[in-house]
Amino acid sequence: MGAPNRTALLGGIPVLVVTAAACFWAYTQPGASVGTWIVGIVLLVLLLAGAWLLAGFVRRHGDEIGEARFDTRNKDERDG
Repeated sequence: MGAPNRTALLGGIPVLVVTAAACFWAYTQPGASVGTWIVGIVLLVLLLAGAWLLAGFVRRHGDEIGEARFDTRNKDERDG
């Protein structure tokens, strides 16, 4: 297995972190009820946990991530 591609970490992970920050900001505006604060905190935790899990997956499988290619030839065409 080759070295993981560090640029692969620059895709979805920052999007999740920015989304988490935006959700937290939106749900914790002045005058928000306790329920909306709880929703904001839960969204923040879930999105940051998702970003952390995604980063780990990309680190482990970065060289495997890419376009899937399938051999669609008939069996007799492949063997011959």
